[in-house]
Amino acid sequence: MTTLVAIQGNGWAAVGCDSRSSGDDGRFMELATHKIIENNGILIAGSGASRGSNILQFGWKAPKPRATDDLDVFMTQTFIPAMRKLFIDSGYDMKEDGDAAAHDSQFLVVVRGVIYPIFEDYSWDRDVRGIYCSGSGADIALGAIEAFANSRKQTTPKVAELDIRMAIKIASRWDIHTAEPVIVKVQHAK
Repeated sequence: MTTLVAIQGNGWAAVGCDSRSSGDDGRFMELATHKIIENNGILIAGSGASRGSNILQFGWKAPKPRATDDLDVFMTQTFIPAMRKLFIDSGYDMKEDGDAAAHDSQFLVVVRGVIYPIFEDYSWDRDVRGIYCSGSGADIALGAIEAFANSRKQTTPKVAELDIRMAIKIASRWDIHTAEPVIVKVQHAK
């Protein structure tokens, strides 16, 4: 249970998270390890089961694209297959015979300033509006971000960071599984 928010800018991306982890039993923890990590120059924010984030944060060194790599091809042919292999090796992949591969987390991955939402089936898609949310407080945060975006003509990394902080703060008021402090990281295209 989490709230992740990311905004895609022109040549940059900002991603934010709350700091609470909670289970089905209603217990929660204020996290010492943030839900957004930097792994080999790649930002990885995770929601859903913590196991996936644990593995990506402490279990490997993320592959890094070369300067000449097409990022869409890199994510499809290199990053996601390496991520899936890591999950299989760690016993986290849930593929049964005849089923599609799956795990029970969602990730917002930022590579060279471009956001890639990676879903439970290892697929990714980008939204032309450039706003991404995940977790239990996602709908609340998305509504807040949309309201902020409609009142602005131009977004900068600093404005995006402020909007993300406010959206997650609002989600923390309405979603029991979301809590401050809010962590935001910005990555520029390289």
